[in-house]
Amino acid sequence: MCDKDDIPSSICIIHLLFPSNMTKRPGDQGQATTPVREPLNVDSLCRWMSQQPALSALLSPSQQSSNLSIRQFGFGQSNPTYQLMFQDCTLVLRKKPSITAHASAHALHREYRILQALRQHNQQHPLQQVPVPQVYAYCSDTTILGAEFYIMEFVPGRIFTDPALPGLSEDDRRAAFRNTIVVLKNLHHAVDWKQLGLADYGKQGRYVERQLERLMAVSRRQSALMMNDEDPNLIPALAQQLVRYAQQCPQSKLSLLHGDFKMDNLVFHPTEPRIIAVLDWELSTLGDGLCDLANLSMMYFISPDQVGISGIAGRTVPGIPSRQELVQLYSAQDFDTAWAWSGFYLAFLFFKNAVIVQGVAQRHQQGVASSATARHVGALLPQIVQQAQQLLQEYPPPPWSRL
Repeated sequence: MCDKDDIPSSICIIHLLFPSNMTKRPGDQGQATTPVREPLNVDSLCRWMSQQPALSALLSPSQQSSNLSIRQFGFGQSNPTYQLMFQDCTLVLRKKPSITAHASAHALHREYRILQALRQHNQQHPLQQVPVPQVYAYCSDTTILGAEFYIMEFVPGRIFTDPALPGLSEDDRRAAFRNTIVVLKNLHHAVDWKQLGLADYGKQGRYVERQLERLMAVSRRQSALMMNDEDPNLIPALAQQLVRYAQQCPQSKLSLLHGDFKMDNLVFHPTEPRIIAVLDWELSTLGDGLCDLANLSMMYFISPDQVGISGIAGRTVPGIPSRQELVQLYSAQDFDTAWAWSGFYLAFLFFKNAVIVQGVAQRHQQGVASSATARHVGALLPQIVQQAQQLLQEYPPPPWSRL
């Protein structure tokens, strides 16, 4: 099993830093497609699909490769993702890259497992749902398409790459954010991961401390390969500060985590301000729910014009709650603790991204970066570290926790 204490590959952050602006209608960007950029063996795929009971029930015998149209999603996929359009059915194929930068990255088997488990939860608890697409079949045989993949339901809707939710009314923005928090709370508090057979889905206890230990080890390896372009104390100094605080952070009730919970991983109903699917579960694990809340809250500290990523810092958008209101919605019964520690959790998330960006910069220096934009990504490192340090200064943990 993939150890999700491992730091993900740098490819996992590329969509965070460089979203697509391929369409102009609000909510369309996240489901925009392009012609296929990484070809698939269509004949091999169709033969395999015809042998899968769940897929053969959807596709008639006449659904052959000759009437299959394929497009590739253009936004934010660390795993190549395709739209399979048959005459009477549209599906999604999510594939592991043929070449990966990290052994534990692109954990499609984990995605498939958690989507199955959450569909089971939703059937058992229709009033406490975490909406996800239905999955139909998983293929571990790399001879079919050159890498593992799975097939799931296509959920048509709106994916907002701008967290300001352009095009929505004030009331709909407010309702969309409230529904977002409802779904997040359902994930953390309503999903019985033990009953769903997920007790082995992640290590239990000391989640933030273990993450920091792993991140620091990765950063040391990356720094050793760097050609002295970075301040050698930039990341270690921040890490040491976070480690001291982590020893006393609240460690909220162990729960199922999404791992990258943010607006552009949510599919909203085509016309209503409610979530109909949560996507991109490859970083899911068991851990501290306040990390998911902090991940969502990063948008408050990212400006709209920051390189490639849209936030709402400096913007007043009618209907969008303040960060304090967002924490209140999530932690109504334990708001004081959640708010007091919110700066720490945000700093931790920015630190995590700093380590990933450092890896992008290191690979760019060595000439093995997977993206043409790697040089620009690496240049963000000092800015991200500075943001984390500023968060700790402006929103320090409670005084009694300082060591």
